[in-house]
Amino acid sequence: MISSFPGKARGGRQGGFSLIEVMAALMLLAIAMVVMLEIRNRSIGRAITAMNQSIAARHGENLLQRIRAARVPDLYDGYGGDFTEEGAPDVVYIIGLGEGSSFAGGSLPTEEEAVWREAARTEYEQDEEEEQKPELTRVFLTITFPDGNGEFQDFTLETLIPTWAVYQDFELYDELWGDDTFPSEMQ
Repeated sequence: MISSFPGKARGGRQGGFSLIEVMAALMLLAIAMVVMLEIRNRSIGRAITAMNQSIAARHGENLLQRIRAARVPDLYDGYGGDFTEEGAPDVVYIIGLGEGSSFAGGSLPTEEEAVWREAARTEYEQDEEEEQKPELTRVFLTITFPDGNGEFQDFTLETLIPTWAVYQDFELYDELWGDDTFPSEMQ
């Protein structure tokens, strides 16, 4: 006998999907969506981290250029701060001067260590007049910046800068380079 209902097949079974098949498909779709959203969130976090690191590196390079131009007054080993004036208050830095600097790999000093550093800097400045300075000083700039996951990361820029510029010792500059290095209109 041929059935008059279009959804019925021979043997009494209807065509289409059962409830279990629909639930399994929806569960598979939900799992796929969760995985895709997690991948998206990680990608956004990595992009934010890369952007913040790029901004921090740019500010760090600008600071190193200011040091090269002798435009950072009272520079000493352990000198630190942030880039609030440049619009990045969450990006902080600490500078290590010289080969033996304890700030070469950089973490920010504790309050007690900062007091000790200031006393050591004052003592060093009193003794530095007798010391023969090298032509170049190694400068370590450790920058800490927020990443895309609500945590902080840091990296260190390292370079050699003329000693006269680091310590703003213009007598040393004259001794090394003489007075004839500037064009007459700049003197």
